[in-house]
Amino acid sequence: MRDLFILLLLAAVFTLGKALVRVENERYALWLGMCPNMDQTFKAIRAGDQDAWKCMKTIQTRTAWWWHLYCAIADHN
Repeated sequence: MRDLFILLLLAAVFTLGKALVRVENERYALWLGMCPNMDQTFKAIRAGDQDAWKCMKTIQTRTAWWWHLYCAIADHN
C-alpha cells in the first residue's frame, strides 16, 4: 500500500513538474518577445489564432528543461 502511494505521489510530482516547465517556457517567451510581432501575437492568442499558439508551444527559450524548472521555482524577480 505504501509503495502504491509513493508511486502515485511520484506520478503527480512528475506531471506537475512537466506542466510547470511548459508554462515557464511560455511565460519567458512572452517576456522576451521571442515570437515575431509580439503586439499582434497577444491579439492573435486572444482571438484563438493557431499560428500564435504554435509559436508559443514550439519556441524554446532556454537550453534545457531543468532551467525552466529552476527559474520557475527560484524566481528572483
